[in-house]
Amino acid sequence: MKILHGNFRIYGLVLITLIFLWGETLFSKSEFRATEYYVNKITLIGNRQFSTRKLKKQINLKRKTIWRTQTFTRRVLELDRLNLESFYVRQGYLYCTVKDSFVVHPNSRVDVFFIIKEGQPYILKEITISGAESLSQKKVLNLLDHKINEPYNPIQIRNGIKTIITEYANIGRPLTTITDSLEINHDIRLFLRIRESKPIYVNRVIITNNKLVKEKPIRREVEFQSGDRYSLKKIDLSKRHIYETGLFSSVNIRLADLDTVQSKVDLMVEVRELDMRYLGLNFGFGQDRGVNEGKEAYTSVEVTGEWLNRNITGIGRRLNLKTEGALNIDAASGLSQPRVYGAVTWIEPWMLGFRSSNSFTIFAEEQWFDVKQDYYEAKYGGEVALIYQPERRLYLKTGLAPQRIISRLQTGKSENTEMAITLNFRRDNRDNFIFPKNGTYLTASGKIGLVSGGTANYYKLEPSYSRYFNIFGPVVLAYRGKIGIMKPLKAGQPTPQYEKFYLGGTTSLRGWLDNRFKTDDSTRVGAALGDDFKILTSAEIRFPLFWLLGGEIFIDGGNLVSDVKDLFDRRYRWNYGIGLTLATPLGPIRVDYAWKINQIGKESKGEIQFGIPYAF
Repeated sequence: MKILHGNFRIYGLVLITLIFLWGETLFSKSEFRATEYYVNKITLIGNRQFSTRKLKKQINLKRKTIWRTQTFTRRVLELDRLNLESFYVRQGYLYCTVKDSFVVHPNSRVDVFFIIKEGQPYILKEITISGAESLSQKKVLNLLDHKINEPYNPIQIRNGIKTIITEYANIGRPLTTITDSLEINHDIRLFLRIRESKPIYVNRVIITNNKLVKEKPIRREVEFQSGDRYSLKKIDLSKRHIYETGLFSSVNIRLADLDTVQSKVDLMVEVRELDMRYLGLNFGFGQDRGVNEGKEAYTSVEVTGEWLNRNITGIGRRLNLKTEGALNIDAASGLSQPRVYGAVTWIEPWMLGFRSSNSFTIFAEEQWFDVKQDYYEAKYGGEVALIYQPERRLYLKTGLAPQRIISRLQTGKSENTEMAITLNFRRDNRDNFIFPKNGTYLTASGKIGLVSGGTANYYKLEPSYSRYFNIFGPVVLAYRGKIGIMKPLKAGQPTPQYEKFYLGGTTSLRGWLDNRFKTDDSTRVGAALGDDFKILTSAEIRFPLFWLLGGEIFIDGGNLVSDVKDLFDRRYRWNYGIGLTLATPLGPIRVDYAWKINQIGKESKGEIQFGIPYAF
């Protein structure tokens, strides 16, 4: 009986196991999977004033194609219905209604319908303003930004009223209110009633949450003093200036203790401090010019180690130790031209009583152009610089840089001691620093070098200008021009080889490899020697393809000569090409192929270039 009882126990365990496995199989077979639906066709009904093509640009739903896949959802359909209604309202069709419906086919495709009742358009015929004393009626109308005898756009009116209220806040009247009303017949008359508040003045500026940073470096960035008239514009400017010190992760300025009787208010400056010490090791891609400042930037792989104390003595003084190693990424030779760099920098903020800073740097830098031949260039020295940067888009730096330059190239070995006066300017008005679509970018660098060691004292100037246009949709046209001029201070003397200009590469003339451009003069060694004058011009069209991929069509032209009179002669060289880009958070990764137009001798027909980010 005991044996039988044991067998029953074994049989029971086997039976339970089989039931469990059978249940798992049933559950796996009955697992629910949601069906994905795709748009088959989009139909608009009732639109007479606007074309179907124009209206489809306002909606998010798109037909499924080879290059594009978008899942149909009821939420996106509702959003598109509201987008169409909003579009009509902005064109003056105040009572337009849009209804949506859809039909589902067995193949998971969906036909979408939008039924539009346009109604009649309303025109803004008159604007009546009352109560405006601190601002002229002309100023108010300009801020409202809505023209008479054009379709009434209520969304633009709302935005315009907000702009007017902001302007009142900028002139010290932040409690001003505006009410609007309409008279609607066959057209519209708008009435704005402005109730201006009394001017408000700043009583106290109170700084809070700062533990490591003293009040002084914060307070000097604030545009207000006790008794100043309140200004929203100055508040925004103060927040930006405090944030740009690099000491805080966030900055907020809010009103406190508003006294409407005395017309006074306190400003609370609330900051959140960053870690004041930083130790890091970074590895990645970038653009590098190497030791020689006359060369165009090339794509490199870099390793950077850095230690930073950003708040010595509690007032924003900085001490920075930096080491860097880089290798040029060259399509012909792979990783080449190793460069090492080390520097110690001290930054003193707010020199001479205005928003500038002084930097004191000691550095050493070496680069090998040909390891086998032991061709290299090295610089050792320092720099004292005054930096003025009132905003992120404007930068001005002037400095005094003593340095020792040692080089061994095809032309032989040379040693020079130089005292240089430098100037660097940058004005960046692009709408996006990484993927610009509109705007301009202007840079200029200048240098006067007093040299001992057999070469002449010289001056050097290199301005550059880039322009960006959003010509239609996401397609961008970009062009740039760049000139380099170097001349001896005393005519007839040679300029130093280590300051010569070079062309060729992923950010330059893309039909030539990095710094290997040469003219058709067979008596010179083009890129190996460099020259005193250069000109570089480029134009390209950038456009998206699908997903994160984009394309480029470009043309580059340039010249490198010893005399400025020869810059535009018959030796001016051109290349054209196409490129493929991959959008990343660091910028577009590019693969370009450029063909030489006026190929000479045994030159290659073209070159492959790899770069990050855009060429300009």
